[in-house]
Amino acid sequence: MRPLSAAGVEKFLGFDPGTFDHIPHYAREEALFALRRVRDMEKRHVFRPGLYYTVLSDLCRATEASLVLGNELSKKRIETFILTCVEALGRIDTTNYHVFLREIGDAVLMLFSSFRDAYEWWHTMQSWLEGRNGMWASERDMSRAEYKHFRLEAKTIIHAGEVDYSDNNIPLAAAVNQVFKIEKNFKAYELGISQQTLSCVRPILRTLKLSPKLRGKVKLPGEIETTNIYLLDDYAKHIRARDRWYRKLVSEKYIKFISEES
Repeated sequence: MRPLSAAGVEKFLGFDPGTFDHIPHYAREEALFALRRVRDMEKRHVFRPGLYYTVLSDLCRATEASLVLGNELSKKRIETFILTCVEALGRIDTTNYHVFLREIGDAVLMLFSSFRDAYEWWHTMQSWLEGRNGMWASERDMSRAEYKHFRLEAKTIIHAGEVDYSDNNIPLAAAVNQVFKIEKNFKAYELGISQQTLSCVRPILRTLKLSPKLRGKVKLPGEIETTNIYLLDDYAKHIRARDRWYRKLVSEKYIKFISEES
């Protein structure tokens, strides 16, 4: 792969110079590798029409956080989120076609031709957001109150639909517009899907051991009838499971230590 500098990453993503400085030095090499991989994969892909899973991931509490953090920290918060989303895409082993479309304010929009790839990206991205939160928690110039608002939390939606492209490789699809309507019905850490997505991926959900739960109904732009939307996964439960495992491990080690001492 050709070298890609921090300045190259910023240019690729359309960020201001210095954005990549938000990634700690000890994590930059892997981050550069992942972002370089995304850029090279996109250059090899040929944009083609077809059925895609449109993925929208939105950073929660952006307006609320900006009121407390101010412009500079809010900007770093959004940029860190977007960098993490793209970096996670570059680190998973995708099996099929995908493309990072663009960042839209405090959200990212992507297309996947494989639901498994979309789900793996979501899980990886959420895990890495927790890692980024740990990095920012040690930021000396940020108070506890500021970190509480800075904390990176995202909600993600997967919607299925036919996608075509304009002459400028701009995606043209009702699904792209509709996914923003669905997003409003979910909250931090949650992964939601539409009825259209569920109809396509039922067999895959069984192998992934995922059980969708009805969240409600929405009327999507361009549709006459309402459509069901579902909660598919909640990363908060993965965090709780990890914490329980850690506490159990620490407890077992402590009991073993006490037994050996006595």
